[in-house]
Amino acid sequence: MAHELALNGIVGIDFDAETVSDALALISGPVRIRLNSGGGIAFDGTAIHSVLSGYRGHKTITVQGIAASAASVIMMAGDRIEMSAGSVLMIHDPSQDITSYRGTSEEHRRVAESLDKICDAVAQIYAQRSGKPISEIQKIMAAESWFTPEEAVAAGFADAAPADGKQAPPAEFDYRAYAHSPSNLIHMSVQNDWINDFSKAPIMANQSTVQADISEPKVAPASLAPVMSAADRSDPRKELKRVTALTNLAMQPLAQRVGSTTRLEGWIDEGVTFEAAQAFVLSELAAQSPVTRRSSDEARSCGVSVGHSWESGDALNSKIVDGIYSRVNRAHQPTMGREFAGASLSEIADICLQQNGKSTAMASVASRVEMALHGTSDFPSILRDVGNMSLSNAYEAAQSAIKQTSREIAASNFRSLHSVKVSAGPDLEEVNEHGEFRSGTVEEGDETFAVKTYGKIFGITRQAIVNDDLDVFSNMFPLLGQGAANTEAKLFAGLLEESTGLGPKLSDGKTLFHADHGNLAQASATLSVASLGTARVAMRRQTGLAGDSINVVPAFLVVPPELETLAEQVLTEIAASEVANANPFAGKLKLLVEPRFTSATAWYLCAAPGAPDGLQHAYLDGVTGPQLFTREGFEVDGVEYKVRMDFGAGFTDHRGWYMSPSA
Repeated sequence: MAHELALNGIVGIDFDAETVSDALALISGPVRIRLNSGGGIAFDGTAIHSVLSGYRGHKTITVQGIAASAASVIMMAGDRIEMSAGSVLMIHDPSQDITSYRGTSEEHRRVAESLDKICDAVAQIYAQRSGKPISEIQKIMAAESWFTPEEAVAAGFADAAPADGKQAPPAEFDYRAYAHSPSNLIHMSVQNDWINDFSKAPIMANQSTVQADISEPKVAPASLAPVMSAADRSDPRKELKRVTALTNLAMQPLAQRVGSTTRLEGWIDEGVTFEAAQAFVLSELAAQSPVTRRSSDEARSCGVSVGHSWESGDALNSKIVDGIYSRVNRAHQPTMGREFAGASLSEIADICLQQNGKSTAMASVASRVEMALHGTSDFPSILRDVGNMSLSNAYEAAQSAIKQTSREIAASNFRSLHSVKVSAGPDLEEVNEHGEFRSGTVEEGDETFAVKTYGKIFGITRQAIVNDDLDVFSNMFPLLGQGAANTEAKLFAGLLEESTGLGPKLSDGKTLFHADHGNLAQASATLSVASLGTARVAMRRQTGLAGDSINVVPAFLVVPPELETLAEQVLTEIAASEVANANPFAGKLKLLVEPRFTSATAWYLCAAPGAPDGLQHAYLDGVTGPQLFTREGFEVDGVEYKVRMDFGAGFTDHRGWYMSPSA
């Protein structure tokens, strides 16, 4: 049976990260968290989200009444999120109504910069949960968006909106603090005299860490100021620089692992220097030793949060690739890597470095990306795999129609490929009274083709990765995938149109389509049931090498776009009242349209691949389609990619194809 935990009231006042952590420490396994809060202190909201994300049991968060502002951030930590009947979700940019600063312009700038950092961190949380891009999340936050249960589910912020259950009233909160509060919430705030007291006194009074004797020297809580190194705060410019540096430090993923967001306010208020905070973070990270603490059981049961995954190696890489690809291809719904769907490329670089035991807490974004690109991390491989998915998806979607008529064979090298032919007919012969079997010989056919290499090299700059620019994955890789498919399609179409439309010359010195081959209409015939009937008879009458009938069955009708509509009409099934009016080809031929044909009137009838062999294609070593390779950039300051495809196609026999030539 799942445990339950109720989080009601003002975030950071009625409950905070420490009380939530203490409550979770007493339980294990699944837990249902009932949340009803109008918001509170932004730092505490992100801190509680971090605590809940680290809990290894399954978390169902049920919103009862309301989850607004900081409470909406807490809500995102659920493995399953339910919106009760009548409940409300509100998402907006973090704000700070009451400050302890003197009010100078410099200090207001400091507060604004701190809020910007919080805003960025919170946007990442919303993006990870909903799968929406950061840019869309930022617009939702800036607009102060309110959601009904159904709207929250549709937007990806919740999983379910059960209609049953008792409707709970919203938590006590002065909702006039928000710009677009619903009128009923404002009315309740006024009618009930709800006020927002953001003083820490109520919750601190219930915590054993508070000094009982106020006459004793004041000691800053360890959660806020672990290193008391007083900074010179007399110069506003130096103070702004200190606060900015501390804020940047606290918002880094690795620093957040040691509770930096909950410590930031204390660092600022207590005058902690950047150097002291930096030393503390590095010391705490070293003490955690994350690599040695993880076990297989922990990897299977942990919560999901970017920067906190307990998996490693290929399993983690696969999750990251799955998540990032959902940003590249909006149609892709991440499954195993949902928690990484909103992660930036620089955050992924951080995770890769962490997996290699490298501390990046003090490095700039550009430096961390540089380390991930050129070190021993898996970052380049992850980018390559995302590119491969994008490349392959576009390649598969743009496949040549004619390729369906070709049989794929194996190629182990770039030498000419020969087809195999039987010199005698395929019939079995009667064995005489002496038990003698007569032999047929198997020979290499004279028709050949070879695999050739096609490719392109391009680069992704370090600047593009730092800027989280995914255009190269969403634009360049799909274009190259389409280009690879187009390369194949042009080769297929070009083979059919060689020799002024009669196809390639075969080993007998005649073109693929030739009167002597019995597969060429005497003159251009308008596509119709009658002309298809003539073509089918010609294919049925084809004979093998020994002159025996091989009964070729047509399977495909291949036409240019100009004949597509007519072909659809010719192949349409008709409910005829007389036998003479019935369509014998309805449902028997598959229509293929090739836009690369230069002729608007020529059409083809062909058999299924290998029945008999006609058109064949091959990839080197059976590696189908384009492949992506990567290396550290030399001419490009970043990563260089090479797209390569080893492919070849050719006709090995004329018997499986028939053509009606151009008019």
